[in-house]
Amino acid sequence: MSQAQTIEAVRGRYMAQVATPGGIDTVYDNGPALAGDQPVARVTVTVREERQLTLGRPRRWRTVGEMEVRLQQPRERGDAAVLTLAETVVGAFRGVELSSPFPIRFFPPPTVSGALDIEAATVTRVVRVPFQADYTI
Repeated sequence: MSQAQTIEAVRGRYMAQVATPGGIDTVYDNGPALAGDQPVARVTVTVREERQLTLGRPRRWRTVGEMEVRLQQPRERGDAAVLTLAETVVGAFRGVELSSPFPIRFFPPPTVSGALDIEAATVTRVVRVPFQADYTI
């Protein structure tokens, strides 16, 4: 198990449950910005901490991290579409545990933040999805 496998599993859940079925334009990590009048999602998965849980063989480890989904669209379109997308993201991860290739729990529940900024050209809502992954080596 590696951090890269954890990131790919979390990103894969987002692609399968949110981006592909919803046809959402998505930029992953440091990809180029997309322009247009439809909502755009920028997804970043970060591993924050990795710690050993047990001694001896096999050793049990836990990785803790967060996926951030930044949803944006032009201000003139209002915030209804990004709020709906935010709820779709929350629903795709709330209470979910993936079992393959190793247990990944999305806990505590995802949160939505952000507000309409009159000065900005876009409406932005951010969904934060914390997770923890356990594995043995």
